[in-house]
Amino acid sequence: MRQTAIRTDNPAAQRRSRMLLGLVLVLAIAALALPAGASAYRPAGGANWRAQSSWIKEVLTDVTSTDAAHTWVVGTGGTILATTDGGATWSAQRPGSTTDLDGIAFPDADHGWAVGYDWDSESAAILATTDGGATWRAQDPGSNARLSGVAFSDATHGWAVGSNDDTGAGVVLATVDGGATWSKQSVGSVEYLTAVACSDSASGWAVSENDVILATTNGGSTWSAQILGTKDTFWDVAFSDASHGWAVGEETILATTDGGATWFSQASVFDPYLQGVAVSDAAHGWVVAWSGDIFATTDGGATWNKQRSGTTGPLRAAAFPDASHGWAVGDGGAILATVDGGVTWNRQSPGCIVKLKPTSGKRGALLTISGGGFGAQRGSSSVNLDGRACAGYVSWNDARIKCRVPATTKYGRVKVTVTTALGTSNAVGFTVKR
Repeated sequence: MRQTAIRTDNPAAQRRSRMLLGLVLVLAIAALALPAGASAYRPAGGANWRAQSSWIKEVLTDVTSTDAAHTWVVGTGGTILATTDGGATWSAQRPGSTTDLDGIAFPDADHGWAVGYDWDSESAAILATTDGGATWRAQDPGSNARLSGVAFSDATHGWAVGSNDDTGAGVVLATVDGGATWSKQSVGSVEYLTAVACSDSASGWAVSENDVILATTNGGSTWSAQILGTKDTFWDVAFSDASHGWAVGEETILATTDGGATWFSQASVFDPYLQGVAVSDAAHGWVVAWSGDIFATTDGGATWNKQRSGTTGPLRAAAFPDASHGWAVGDGGAILATVDGGVTWNRQSPGCIVKLKPTSGKRGALLTISGGGFGAQRGSSSVNLDGRACAGYVSWNDARIKCRVPATTKYGRVKVTVTTALGTSNAVGFTVKR
């Protein structure tokens, strides 16, 4: 089987193992319907998140949004999902590829790029659209780099970053013609670059695994490296304008108010394995974590408040086109959404089953269902085996259910589903033994 670029166990090696290991999950995707300065960290309840699940098992790696209506998500197995109505309905955009995609950027509602790595051809993969994703076409990156991030300031100027397939050295590709041509830019001896951000066609920033942030103010003609001294691995970077930006490491949030000339710590070791950062302006920012937690600031990072996402699964990226509307994505096809900055969240589709344990057993056997989006409590939700509802529930949370196989379940192969108030999950096979 083809291997993907997503790690499933050790958060400290997320992006590197994304390039090396994993199991391909290729599913048919259906259209979805339904609805600066102090390093103070202050936990705060009240801000609740609920999941907008994508109904798929793929790992969702990145999300971008141009406004409150238009959002795109990418993931493993060539996954591209899109909404044009703020998430009331989601549809699968098929790029004609099963390439694992790690980054996506849309500078406007029509022009977009998705990047990743094609394991079959062992080369960088860049997909582009000029019609909002109705059609996608491959662009020639002129490189075998394993791309992990992409950013565009407008419909013509953009960067893609990653690492050299052979040496692991950091790679920056740039275009000034919308991707018709891509050229490699010199970045020195920096290691694997994990993410890139830009505020305009001249100013860009890229973060790396080896405690370095690269910056350019001339479109990439030259990149300068800043050694941070944090001994951290940085996974994401975001800028609200040419001055104000944030970078997140495994256990660190750094901020700058001078375009990266200086960086200072705003929060440290308050939640392990921070993964993604999104900002809407110089005051409002959000950080997502491997634990499923979300942290938010409304004062430029002077204080960060912990928001409960309603999921315990890994979250990998976030996007906020304004201070109210936002999305966060992660494993098991998880999409979280808010329309009021995180005060309340609406779930638009049912959860996803990722694994059953065991995969066969007798009537009455204990069955563990792992996945996401099941809800913190069972309430009126149920597990069904070919329509036979389970009666004996041992435990239930958003990511795992333990129940017993119904005594009246038919023998042989059956389909296990989870039904909540928002609908029914994907079906996974289970064999009932005599």
